[in-house]
Amino acid sequence: MKLITMIACALAFAASAQAHEYKIGTLQIGHPWARATPKGATVGGGYLTITNNGTTADRLIGGSSPIAERFEVHEMSMDGNVMRMRPVKDGLEIKPGQTVKLEPGGLHIMLVNLKQPIKEGERVKGTLTFEKAGSIDVEYAVVPVGASPGGKSEHSDHQH
Repeated sequence: MKLITMIACALAFAASAQAHEYKIGTLQIGHPWARATPKGATVGGGYLTITNNGTTADRLIGGSSPIAERFEVHEMSMDGNVMRMRPVKDGLEIKPGQTVKLEPGGLHIMLVNLKQPIKEGERVKGTLTFEKAGSIDVEYAVVPVGASPGGKSEHSDHQH
């Protein structure tokens, strides 16, 4: 009986570790996550969704994490065969009723000049700052290098 209880507790913990959401004002932040970084990496990526349930637009204008010197919101685009990444100017707008996804290969958070590696299985603390809603503390769940929160590797998500 104790084994069943331990398994049930472990499953409940695993489920709660996978899905975590935050709310500030009319904004809902869904499942912040990051990938583990190899030793010596100087940057890491953060991903999440932001849903604006309000009637006015807001902007993600900044943030921070104790494990990095700088927090930047980046957009990624292709210019021919060259991948370009640059900070989003004037913050990231979230229009009323819109859900914005920050995900690999698109908009994402860059944690720059890491003070320590991002380790699989840990949680990374951070703060998101919005123009109207203010600041909220979040935790990024850390998945293995190349993986996404569902446990799939990046390669298994693509159809050929």
